[in-house]
Amino acid sequence: MSKLTIMLAVSAAIMFLASPVVAVPLDVYSVDGRQDPLQIEGPVHELGDLFPAEEEIVSSWQETQEISCSQNYEPTGPANVLVSITNLTGRKWWDLHYVADPETSLTNDDGWIGNSGMGDAQLAFRIDAVGINIPLVSESMTPDEIFEVGETWVFIIQNYANVAGAGAGGPPAPLDSIGIAGLSAGWPPSTGSIIAVPEPGTLVLLAVGALVFIRRRRA
Repeated sequence: MSKLTIMLAVSAAIMFLASPVVAVPLDVYSVDGRQDPLQIEGPVHELGDLFPAEEEIVSSWQETQEISCSQNYEPTGPANVLVSITNLTGRKWWDLHYVADPETSLTNDDGWIGNSGMGDAQLAFRIDAVGINIPLVSESMTPDEIFEVGETWVFIIQNYANVAGAGAGGPPAPLDSIGIAGLSAGWPPSTGSIIAVPEPGTLVLLAVGALVFIRRRRA
């Protein structure tokens, strides 16, 4: 087998894992806003309750007095909420972001994320614990901002409300609608979305595995 064939096979394996496998593939764009940079573009996965196994999480929520970004907190505004998400996908993820539906408002937004080519960006933030906006409260496993298999994350949505437009008035969880921003308008089923990309180490392991498999077949 030629080196070119091996390289193509490895590349195909990486692309397979890196590409979204949700029912509605997502390609996103972001616009930075008043707090921390988003810097997420291109293909991503959406994770959600009752999603296909490769993207399934389970989520819940409760009110909290904790805040994520003190400089934009509105003490007389809507309540803050803690959202809990648990990784049931069987793989690791990183660069997790929360994207609000059109009817959802919040005050710890980093900017806007939407579907490429649609001009439909909605309030969004990166789920992390660095910078001005620090929504990530806890990780149940290693505190490395990698969403590990079976791990539970807890994060804050500050001054959460879902009140404008048709189908409004929904809770912050469960996160059970496929599609983000303009493709996820109206509650039910959900009022926001989680997007993420596979953890880079997972891509390297898959590429190595593909190469070993090819060499064994060649032998």
